[in-house]
Amino acid sequence: MRLYEFQAKEMFAKHGIKIPRGRVVDTSEQAVDIAKELGVPVAVKAQIRVGGRGLAGGIKFARNPEEAKELAAGILGGTLKKEDVDRVLVEEKIPIESEYFAGVTIDYQRKALAVIASSRGGVDIESIALEHPGEIVKEEVDPSIGLTDFGARRIGKKVGLEGRNMLSFANTLKSLYSILLGYDATLVEANPLALAADGSFVAVDAKIVLDDNASFRHRELFSELETHRKTPSEGAGLRKALAEKAEIPTYIERGGNMGIIADGAGTGMLTLDLTRDHGGDVETYCELGGRANPELIEEAMKIVLSNEKVCFLLINLIGGLNRMDEMAKGITSYLSKEKGLKHEPGAQIVVRMSGTLEEEGRMILREAGVDSFDNIYEAIEKAVGLARRS
Repeated sequence: MRLYEFQAKEMFAKHGIKIPRGRVVDTSEQAVDIAKELGVPVAVKAQIRVGGRGLAGGIKFARNPEEAKELAAGILGGTLKKEDVDRVLVEEKIPIESEYFAGVTIDYQRKALAVIASSRGGVDIESIALEHPGEIVKEEVDPSIGLTDFGARRIGKKVGLEGRNMLSFANTLKSLYSILLGYDATLVEANPLALAADGSFVAVDAKIVLDDNASFRHRELFSELETHRKTPSEGAGLRKALAEKAEIPTYIERGGNMGIIADGAGTGMLTLDLTRDHGGDVETYCELGGRANPELIEEAMKIVLSNEKVCFLLINLIGGLNRMDEMAKGITSYLSKEKGLKHEPGAQIVVRMSGTLEEEGRMILREAGVDSFDNIYEAIEKAVGLARRS
């Protein structure tokens, strides 16, 4: 379950991470009061549990209290990214020197805790990975030791920081790591983590995703979240919500006519890069976090193919612990239940599978009329070729 920004920031503050001064409100009159209290230009930010608010008009800046009231009135009571907006966060606008990315997450593919940092903040880490992969620092953390001072400082140096800035950045990383462990989170992220004009680091935005399976240890927090949780009724917002409910760690809609489902982050990024290199136009990217099973594959296909823009689906599976015959059963189970596809199943879905019991898996797919390959390049050429001819 993803927290609202203001809730994540409250946790950040408790763990020593500096956040902008401000408060969450539910009326425009309260917004003007907060802006007067702060006495500086403010940001008025819609509180919803999906990303991309800025581009959708959910983050606006006010030069004075009356403007803050006007902006809050325009946001409150509306919908954004298919979510109702009943609260806004009014906070001081931070003068930013530069923006960084700092986060801690669970790498399901490697079954490890990982710290991720970059000197390019303010955009999704997926976008950084696609456009500037060399500027991402990722280091695994041994949970028996934890994130040490030395390890955190090393990461700070790798993103180009020195002296006090490096030490401050390292302390922020350690705090993010403490939050992940203390609240049973799967992701804790400050993006952007801004280097302010006064030399301090400030979490301008905050993201925390909690593990629903640990809700019994945080009943009060989960109860509060459920009170305000609303599922979009249609479109991309609904698909994103369904992916989150299924505990699919990465679901992105970009634009195009192809979909990609991969069973791990590394596999997924490779598939996406190669598909784009071959001229594929990817609409939906779905990564299952290295814990694929037949039920999750089936659910992912259901979500991705409910998007009418996706006419061709490429599934890339590498079997280590996962059995490819079981993965194939998940794919064919979906096909046996879903009707009315835009093309025949064998023409619409291409599968690459390699690993444990792959021959058995390919036999199951062949009987269902689904093209499958061992070679990733052949699978991509097939899928992109189909998409080009559509």
